[in-house]
Amino acid sequence: MATSRIRIGRILIAAILSELGVIAVLFAAISVYAWLTPVTEAEYSALGEQIGYYVAPAAGVVTTFLAVLWVARGLTSDIVRHGILVGIVSVLLTLGFVFGARPEHRLMYIIAFGLRILAGYGGGVFAQRRLAAPSSAAVTRSMRGTSR
Repeated sequence: MATSRIRIGRILIAAILSELGVIAVLFAAISVYAWLTPVTEAEYSALGEQIGYYVAPAAGVVTTFLAVLWVARGLTSDIVRHGILVGIVSVLLTLGFVFGARPEHRLMYIIAFGLRILAGYGGGVFAQRRLAAPSSAAVTRSMRGTSR
C-alpha cells in the first residue's frame, strides 16, 4: 500500500497567501470607496467594518480556491485532501476573529469559515478533474490516430 505525502509547507503557505489576498482585497475596496466618496475618520472606521462584513467572505472563497490550485500543482493524488486542508488551515488562521466580532456578526464569520472549507474542497475537485482530463493535444492526436 502506497502512502501519500501531505505537503504541509505548501498548505501553510497557501493558507497564509489566501488570508493575505483577503486583506489586499479589503484594503483595495476600502481605498477605492474612500477615494470615490470622501469620508470622515469615524465613517472610515465604520466603512471598514461594513466592507469587511460583505466583501471578506467572497474574497476568502476566491483566494482559498486559487490557493488550492497553486497547492495542487505537481500533485497526482490526494488533491482534494490538500484542498480541504488549505481551507481548514485558512479558517484556523482567522478563527480568533470570531471571538472579537460583534455578536450579530458571528454567524457571518461561521458561514464564511464554512465557505472557505467548501472553496478548498471545490478547488481540489477542480484541480483533480483538470488533471484527469486529457489535454487537447492528446485528444487531437488520438482522433487522428497518431501518437507522440
